[in-house]
Amino acid sequence: MKASVSPVATIFTLLALSCLAAFAQDAVVQKDGQRREGQITGVKAGVVKLKVGPAETGIPLTNVASVSMTAPKAYTDTLAAWQAGDAKKTLSLIVPLVETFSGLPTKWAERAGALLGEAYLAAGQMDKAEAAFGEFQKAYPLAGTGADVGLARLAIEKKKFSEARTKLTPIAEKAKSTKLAESGESAVFGQALFLLGTVQEASAENSEALENYLLVTTLFSEDKAVTQKAADRAKALTEKKEIVP
Repeated sequence: MKASVSPVATIFTLLALSCLAAFAQDAVVQKDGQRREGQITGVKAGVVKLKVGPAETGIPLTNVASVSMTAPKAYTDTLAAWQAGDAKKTLSLIVPLVETFSGLPTKWAERAGALLGEAYLAAGQMDKAEAAFGEFQKAYPLAGTGADVGLARLAIEKKKFSEARTKLTPIAEKAKSTKLAESGESAVFGQALFLLGTVQEASAENSEALENYLLVTTLFSEDKAVTQKAADRAKALTEKKEIVP
């Protein structure tokens, strides 16, 4: 004989499912304190598109205080492709992602915007990389370190090492004074330290470069692709009998 489910249990189950559905919704908090929930479908012409039921409304970014939205699968797939060193696949995933969500004030959307320029550089498309970094700065004018790392990477590609050093040194100093970096920030610190190490090697500052590479591998290893490159350079310098200053 099958056990029957009590009405109370059914009610609790329905309430739990309702709570989960509500929790899964995206949310936009406006500067006037109003909270609006639904599904964020993108950003267009400076307006966040929010679908509530069958209707879609627009909220100007200038009126947005904060946004809660879980990163879409396309973003996690993009990171996986990037960490695997597949620039072509990364671009195929990230271009439509950035086109849809550029300007959205979330950590993942900002990281995607910065990563687009990096992916173009990895694919050898310098002009598109430069344009992407420019668009990233427009979309996230307060991005600070993320934008500077991208521009430093571009400067290194152009052999403008002094320009790159100027952008990277303050980030490296901040990294070294940080005991525990947040997710996302750790990746940026790792990228900056690796790039600064590249600049230092170009100036025969091998001991200083080794120190930065080891910081990447031990403290700021969130970006696995960069961490592997730092580990390779650290090994090469160690084999040359370089030591940390």
